[in-house]
Amino acid sequence: MRARVFLKGPLFTFAGHVPRGAAVVEGVVKDTGGFGLTVAVEGYLDEGGKRLEGPALTLILPAAKVDHVLVLG
Repeated sequence: MRARVFLKGPLFTFAGHVPRGAAVVEGVVKDTGGFGLTVAVEGYLDEGGKRLEGPALTLILPAAKVDHVLVLG
């Protein structure tokens, strides 16, 4: 399902794999297993909704990190 995943706080990262300040990820949720959400990420936004430049990746987001999910279709 296509979704926008709102996180409880920005993703922690070292330089490189995701943009600094990413607090929302957009993409396709591939799995909702017990560990969290597996998301094929297509885009990132900061806490203010500004689009951030970053690579398309598949991320496993722990359930404790996710605030809520908006299903886009």
